[in-house]
Amino acid sequence: MMFNQHASLIHQLTYQHIGSDLSDLQVTQLCNFGDLLLDWNQRLNLTRITDPHEVILKHFIDSMVLSNYISGVTFADLGTGAGFPGVPLKILRPDLDIVLMDSLKKRLDFLEVVINRLSLTGIKTVHARMEDFGRNMHYRGHFDTVSSRAVARLPVLLEYALPVLKVNGLFLAPKGSQFEVELAESKKALLILGGTVEGIEHFSLGEGAEHRTVIRIRKMKETPSQYPRQAGTPTKSPIS
Repeated sequence: MMFNQHASLIHQLTYQHIGSDLSDLQVTQLCNFGDLLLDWNQRLNLTRITDPHEVILKHFIDSMVLSNYISGVTFADLGTGAGFPGVPLKILRPDLDIVLMDSLKKRLDFLEVVINRLSLTGIKTVHARMEDFGRNMHYRGHFDTVSSRAVARLPVLLEYALPVLKVNGLFLAPKGSQFEVELAESKKALLILGGTVEGIEHFSLGEGAEHRTVIRIRKMKETPSQYPRQAGTPTKSPIS
């Protein structure tokens, strides 16, 4: 149980960067998640980051920072991968109703184990491609907040995220220092898909962590029904 040795660090960094005072249960859940992540990573290649201190900072804290901007309670994590940002957000905010969506079944098998071991409720996995998820009537226009971390450039992400948001819902796009270039590329996509940039939040996780930005995008009107386009199209020819 490697992460137990870092319990006080998890507590301290969460308070420092997010202003939340984690309970013992929450710290334990994050420790268990970290242990499961590194154990399964040997077989599944879930993350390049394997140093516990870096996992805490660049995965856990980096995910939980979004909690300061979430609106409503229904939350979709598109292309969740190893469960970021969805699982740390669920641990921090048990009130959230979270869907972890990914196209790779093996990752979701891992996340099912995480959900069971950590006794998390109000969180489920959905196996789908981004484009199909956005066309599924069960999820289209359903979520208060959507996020997607390290999946694609912003114009492509907008085509995945905005269709599943409620009108007036919020898309949180975590980005690095290149965010301005991606924003400039996104003007047409925002216009067509019905989004507007509401704000840009900057934060630093300290020495050795790259500059982080969260772009807040509000959905102002219904997304036209032809979006998202069929699988593969958004990445091949982003709206521009």
